[in-house]
Formats: sequence, structure tokens, C-alpha cells
Amino acid sequence: MRKIIAVIAAVPMFALVAAATDVPRMETFLGYNFVRFNPNSGYIPSFNANGGGGQFVYNLNKWVGGVVDIGAVSKGTLNGFNVDTTVINFVAGPRITFHNHSRFTPFGQVLFGGAYSTASAQISLLPLGGALLPPGIILPPDVPVSARINASHTGFAMFAGGGLDIKINKHIAFRPIGADYYLTRLPSLFTGDTTNRNNFRYSAGVNFLFGAQ
Repeated sequence: MRKIIAVIAAVPMFALVAAATDVPRMETFLGYNFVRFNPNSGYIPSFNANGGGGQFVYNLNKWVGGVVDIGAVSKGTLNGFNVDTTVINFVAGPRITFHNHSRFTPFGQVLFGGAYSTASAQISLLPLGGALLPPGIILPPDVPVSARINASHTGFAMFAGGGLDIKINKHIAFRPIGADYYLTRLPSLFTGDTTNRNNFRYSAGVNFLFGAQ
């Protein structure tokens, strides 16, 4: 009888241990990023950009973890013109993860940091009788000369959203969806005015799990 009671008492302890080992100590996500940018400018319409990114998560316990998120997306044309645009995010913050006994692990997060945007375009100029050329080099005035102009800015960025991981095995999970409200506060490339820009980010990829709690 005592053995039966001991076994019954031990069952909850085994369950707790099993639940704890389901929680990874660290996670590394690598995947695809899609961003819908809304510049809030009459000069540049809303546009889509594609790229990738990575995340590192350190889980403090079953529910709370710290996240570092770095990613970049790019677009080759803007409003019909060949303008190479790239936006890089570098943010960090807390994540709440709902670990359970199923393969499905939803999470929510709020991340703060910065964004770096750069845009460049190739333009053609006329040398104007050699005025735009180094001394000693002479070209006919009708021969075009090309140059690349570039502008870049750094500003504030914030993500607020979440996603869902589906565990494949002990060390790998697939993330079919991550969705975030993506706020950027960057100076305009044309006017220099700084305004809030309300964007959206979708991500998907593979999450690698390390250690256990």
C-alpha cells in the first residue's frame, strides 16, 4: 500500500519535470521577412519589401524570455523608379511564451530599438564639356556620365505582435506565422521631416531549440 501511495505521489513530480524539459533555455530563429511599409508621404507610396532575419531568445522561465531581433528587407524600385532601398532593424525586448504539452507554442512580444534605412539610385549626367570630369580627361559633351546618389537615416523602431511555433522534434520547431505591428520613426529622404510610420511585418522560418529547464 505504501508503495502505491509513493508512486501516486511521485506522478505529479514526474509531470513537472517532463513539463520543465519541454521548455528550451535558448532559441535561435532564422527565416524570411515580408514588410509592408507605409511612408506617409506624397512622394513615396506604400510598398512591399522582402528579406530575412534572425532572433535569439533566452528563456528566463517557462513564460518569460528576452529577445534580440535583427533583420533586413529591401526593394529595388520605388514609384516606378530604380531606387534600391534597404531597411535594417535591430531591436530587443520581452517575450511571453505559452509553453504547453502540445506541439503548438504561441507567443507574444514587444521589442524596442532602432532602424537604419538607406536608398540609392543610379543617375546619368552630361559632362558639360568636361566640367564634371577630373583634370586631363576630356569627353564630347554628348557622352553621358553615370553616378550613384545615396541617402541614409537611423531612427527609432518598435515591434508589437506574436507568432506560433510548431515543434517538429526536441531541437527544431517550424514557425508558419509571425505577425508584428512595425513602427518606425525615421526622417524622410525628401523633406527630412520625422514622423511615425505604421508598418506591418510577416515572418516565417525555423526555430532551433537548445538546452532545457
